[in-house]
Amino acid sequence: MKRWLHGALCVALVLGCGTRVAPMMAATESTPAVDAVNATGPVQIDAEQGIEWRRDEKVYIARGNATATRGNISLHSDTLIAHYDDSSGSSRVTRVVADGDVKIATPTQTVYGDRADYDLNQAVVVITGRNLKAMTPTQTLTATDRFEYWTKREVVVARGNAIVIEPEKRVRADVLTGYFDTTPEGKRDLRQVEATGNVVITDKAEVARGQKAIYDLKRGLATLTGGVKITRGQNQLNGEYAEVNLNTGVSRILGKPKVKGGDGRVHTLIVPGETDLGGKKTTP
Repeated sequence: MKRWLHGALCVALVLGCGTRVAPMMAATESTPAVDAVNATGPVQIDAEQGIEWRRDEKVYIARGNATATRGNISLHSDTLIAHYDDSSGSSRVTRVVADGDVKIATPTQTVYGDRADYDLNQAVVVITGRNLKAMTPTQTLTATDRFEYWTKREVVVARGNAIVIEPEKRVRADVLTGYFDTTPEGKRDLRQVEATGNVVITDKAEVARGQKAIYDLKRGLATLTGGVKITRGQNQLNGEYAEVNLNTGVSRILGKPKVKGGDGRVHTLIVPGETDLGGKKTTP
């Protein structure tokens, strides 16, 4: 689940926190429209139907197959709207909205939606759409509500029937959240992924269900809580808590402790002739 989360970062990387407005020229020219304060270079914006500069409203509008590009990252949409603030004497972009047939692309991932709204003051990007999707060469993430990226908190969220699909594995939850750390070199590393609400994890042999799952990437440890059920064929293993060590391949399931109102027991249903949870055939 690591790669697809980076797709939601693309808007922030394309537009850049703390950008300054430069005059926009002919819409059909690939014009350096916004200069970035950081070292990632200028943003190039072009559009087929022209670019408006509304001084009284303090906004730029690029229409018709509008594209914003910085380095190898690009943002495409029907319309790009950049709001700016010049009260401090120099113009600074405060909000950018991409509306209609949004596509955000890097060499390793692509994000699709109907609308992307980047509030630079709040440092949050929200991407919405009826066919919301983020793709890498091996993974696909979809959601029905929205993707969010909170730049200051370094958190990515997919809301509403969020599903990650990769070869021989599928993760579904009401909400999927990824937490990042920034290395001393400035690289963002995914530290932890949380799945919340109606969690279903499926691979080619087993299905695990629970109300919450947490995956610690550094430890290689995944935990499920809340009415956990693991099934393989007709065999079932039921408990309150499951722990799966992806480094060792060892899993265990525990019941709800007595201090929390449970009896501490784990319930198992083994069907003769079915493959058990360890991969072996059961016998009568």
